[in-house]
Order: sequence, then structure tokens, then C-alpha cells
Amino acid sequence: MSHFSFLFICLVWGSSFILMDRAALAFGPLSIASLRLLCGGVVLGLFWLTTTTRASIRPTDWKHIVLVAIVSNAWPFTILPYVMAQANEHAYFGMMVSMVPLVTLVASIPLLGIWPTPRQIIGVCGGLVCLAGVMLDGSHRGISPGLIALALTVPLTYALGNIHIKARLSHIPSLPLTALVLGIGGLVLLPLYAAPSLSEALQLGEPAQPQQWPTALWALLLLGVFCTGIANLAFVYLVKSQGPLYAGMVTYVIPLVALAWGQFDSERLSPLQIAAMTGVLSMVALVQWGTASPAECPTEYVT
Repeated sequence: MSHFSFLFICLVWGSSFILMDRAALAFGPLSIASLRLLCGGVVLGLFWLTTTTRASIRPTDWKHIVLVAIVSNAWPFTILPYVMAQANEHAYFGMMVSMVPLVTLVASIPLLGIWPTPRQIIGVCGGLVCLAGVMLDGSHRGISPGLIALALTVPLTYALGNIHIKARLSHIPSLPLTALVLGIGGLVLLPLYAAPSLSEALQLGEPAQPQQWPTALWALLLLGVFCTGIANLAFVYLVKSQGPLYAGMVTYVIPLVALAWGQFDSERLSPLQIAAMTGVLSMVALVQWGTASPAECPTEYVT
């Protein structure tokens, strides 16, 4: 189950970058983020209602749920389409999420008291060395340092959210937890619609000339149902059953899928990127092989 979830997340999240690119034909970063989060939350919420899953949420849990919703959902889901639109690139920013394992590795020590194994350290650090080549190649494309720095907040917030789920919210079943953080993440963005001048100033509004509405709508629907709803449910399952470091390793494979879609869009693929991604796959194999422990059946699936 863990390995299947791992592969599914890699394929779906890797494809989300081209879907965001297509959605941006008619929607702005704010609309893409809020609508996909709300869509994912509603889909999982409806599924939750059809199951026997019960969530025991303590009053003190709500502050942690809202924190995860804002930090690791509302913020990165808005930033990604924004930087993609500014730089007119989507495959390149698909590689940014590969920083998640390093941040997770470092932050898990003080926050969770989890020390990585020597093999995990070698795999994560080796993967980052390979990704340095990819980052260098991207800088040659003329992307400003400020935009790259903003994009780097995405893996930071993802990692912090994963750790917080493991540390504070592991007792809540994956289905209701994921539905809540997605739905709340979308809701906290809605007040920005009441301040259109602010959205325009931040360049979060709709494109000046929206086009290809059917394509954009389908892309947004797929983003909401599969890339946001179902994939996030699978990811929360991995975080809770295998830990944030194992789950975060999906971010090493996502760039490969994003690069493949970049080729579909005729984006430039350099020999440096090919060599770096080959090294990344080798490091993923080193860390992942035999590391997933058989997880007990989560309580949300027990009838």
C-alpha cells in the first residue's frame, strides 16, 4: 500500500505543474489555489460522509489544523502558480519541491527527535548535490533570484506542515484531517476576493486576456479532484504511517514527471538536467529500498 501510494503521488503531483499552467490560461494564482483547495476538500468531505470514519478532534487540535491549512496549503498552492506565471516556466519549478527531504531531515531532529539513518543521510544529501546542477541550469534561464527565493518557500512550508501533522495530528484519521486542512486552506484565501485592488497589486488576479476556458476549467477540475484531494489523502497516509522523511521522498521523483511534461510543451531539457535527474533517481532508490515498514490498517478504514 505504501509503495503504491508513493508512485501514485509522484505521477499525479508531477502532472499538476502542467495542469496549473493550463489553468492559468483563464485563472489567476488566487483562483487556482482557492478553487483547487476547496474542490479537494469538498470531494474528500463527501467521501468522508459516505464512510463510517469518525474523527475525534479535540478543541486544542483546531489551532494546529488551521496552522497546517495556512502554512502548507494556502501559501504554497498560491505561490506555485504565481512564480510559474511570472517566469513562464512550469517544469523548472517542479524541481523546487525536491528540497523537501533536506528541510524535513533537518527539522525532524529538533521537532520530532528523529535522527536519520546513515543511508538516509547519504541519499538525501546525494540527491541535493544532483539537484544543485538543476538549480544552476535554471538560473541560466534568466529567472530572478527573488523569484527563486520565493519558490523555495514552497518546500519549506511543505516540510514544516508534514512534521506538524506527524507531531500534533497523528491521532486524527487521514481522511477527515486531509478534508479539513484542504477546505480550511481554501476558505482562508476567500477574503482576498473582497480586496480586488490588493489581489491585482500582488499580481494574484485573473489574466488580462483569459483564453481557452474549456481547457482551463478541465485542468482546474483535475487539479482539485486528483492532484489536491486524492493525492493529498494518500500523502497524509504516508506521513502518518511511514513518517515525514519517507513521504517527503516523493519530491525527488516529481521533477522527473514535471520534466517529461515540460518536453511535451517543448521546454528546453539540457544534458546537465538529464545527468542530475539520473543521479536523483539513484539516490531515491538508495533511500527508499526496503525502508517502508508494513503499516497497520489505519483506523479510518476499519468498519
